[in-house]
Amino acid sequence: MTLEDNKALVRRWIDVWVKKDLALLNELFTQDYTVNGALIGLAGVKQAVEVLHISLSNISAELHEIIAEDDKVVIRWTVRGRHEGHLLGIPPTGKEVELKGINIYQVINQKLGVNHEQTNVAEVIQRLKADSETDVS
Repeated sequence: MTLEDNKALVRRWIDVWVKKDLALLNELFTQDYTVNGALIGLAGVKQAVEVLHISLSNISAELHEIIAEDDKVVIRWTVRGRHEGHLLGIPPTGKEVELKGINIYQVINQKLGVNHEQTNVAEVIQRLKADSETDVS
């Protein structure tokens, strides 16, 4: 695959993630897909997509940067949505959520096989917990 093919694969994954097009996951990921060294496979990817869509509504994603070299693709992204479902035990707050991250994907046999990521999920969870506690008071 060319560098542009690799970037297109990652763009397609982000589109599938936002649209919750679970039927395409098998085309995009290896069976032994890992995130930060942990094997999650296709089942883990499906679960992550479902959690996002159960927790948030009006989901959108913005790719700020996409860089490819050899078999790696790096993206810097922001995902936005409204917190309208339970997220890691936090009841819906109705607040706008902004998840941000940087991922380094490795393409293996024309599929995403490895992902190393850093996100602000802990910060978002902390903010939602505080909002949830404030709304109860």
